[in-house]
Amino acid sequence: MAKHFTPTDLAAFVYAELQRSKIKEEKPSEAILKELFNTLYYTSLQTEEGQYIKVTVTLLDHRSIERDEPVQHDNWNFFAFEQPIEFSIKNLVKLSKAADPWSSTLSVHYDENHKLFIYGMIDQTYHYQSYLNYEQDDKPPYPGIIQTMINGIGILNVMLDYHPVATLNQNSLVKLYPNVFEYGPVSDFIRKKTIYSKSFIEKKVGHDLSADDAAVYNDIIFEYVIQSISRILLKIKTYHHGGAILITKDFVSDLTTKYQLEYNRIESAILHILTSVTDNDLLLDEIKMYKRKKRDIPSVLHDEFNENALEIEDSYNELIGAVRFVSSLSCVDGLVVLSPHLNVHGFGAVINEKELPPYVFLNRSSKLSVNKVRIDPKHFGTRHQSMFSYCYKHPESLGFVVSQDGEIRAIKNVGGEVMMWENIKVYQFERSSKMPKLPPRK
Repeated sequence: MAKHFTPTDLAAFVYAELQRSKIKEEKPSEAILKELFNTLYYTSLQTEEGQYIKVTVTLLDHRSIERDEPVQHDNWNFFAFEQPIEFSIKNLVKLSKAADPWSSTLSVHYDENHKLFIYGMIDQTYHYQSYLNYEQDDKPPYPGIIQTMINGIGILNVMLDYHPVATLNQNSLVKLYPNVFEYGPVSDFIRKKTIYSKSFIEKKVGHDLSADDAAVYNDIIFEYVIQSISRILLKIKTYHHGGAILITKDFVSDLTTKYQLEYNRIESAILHILTSVTDNDLLLDEIKMYKRKKRDIPSVLHDEFNENALEIEDSYNELIGAVRFVSSLSCVDGLVVLSPHLNVHGFGAVINEKELPPYVFLNRSSKLSVNKVRIDPKHFGTRHQSMFSYCYKHPESLGFVVSQDGEIRAIKNVGGEVMMWENIKVYQFERSSKMPKLPPRK
């Protein structure tokens, strides 16, 4: 029988991870972490004005903040409450309405009696969330020892900077997040299906390319495609209604699509980014040539460079808008049907194929594992079962299912067997320098 994990188990694991970390701040005791996670867990089961609680808490010793050091204008800052507020379910529920994770976080620490209090709020968390959600390239500094996010009913994500320490997902403890977009069959499928021909890329960038250069451009395109898929899935997750996307080249067989729609803005935005960044590199090379020769830069070249910078920004904004457009289509019952380059071919789609595979194999790693777990497909709901059936019959397809509780799963037919990956890496996580590489996690 599978073990039922609790906030106490999360506290024990996070405590062990912090003990081997390189953080300079005083490390909290296991008892403090237990109180922190238990209170947050039971807060996640509450509602406020009919809405589920969503809030982030940062464990921060506000007394250690150095006020005099120079900072960027958009860096975080701590703002104290006039009096510390008791760290309780009731107070967290009330304050959560004022602490949207995209705007602020609650600053929590313990007193000399090791009792937790909410001492204030931290602003400018928009930039942190934007980076995690692939909407910003710059990685801003983030305060505190750990951040704990309530991301659904019974779901707590514990972060150290941009490094995921662990997630309590209702009754399971997640320590590893399979990076299916960078490694393994899912990554291989997307990379293979999104390659453009050398002649196509040459036409887009406006000059001849070597085979190696064309491969580099295809690598860039691949990165934007997998980022876009991650962003779509993350946005669907925020709707709390569940949803699914199907990537295939056959938009007819075994599908009934209620709303047929052709939408190619994600692909065009990625290609616009590619060409505008290429133009930027060429203009930079030309500017450097003038500087090497110690000649004045022509005003027309300066103007072209500035115009190109605006084109790059426009292209990034186009991609953000296109991703949100596609994500919103999932709000209608049924699948969103996409090509490998993420062109929409319809939404509200229903899978007609009913034959389920004998088993579904759960992989703990992004790559195929000998330790895969065999599961009866009927163990899952209708949305998952229909995706199992489609991928079983159509090996050249890839499915993603987002459950109502926010769980994201990837589904792929590999060698005639339907494989599934859960708790996949969709945020822009990065390993913290505060965490040692060894010993490896068990």
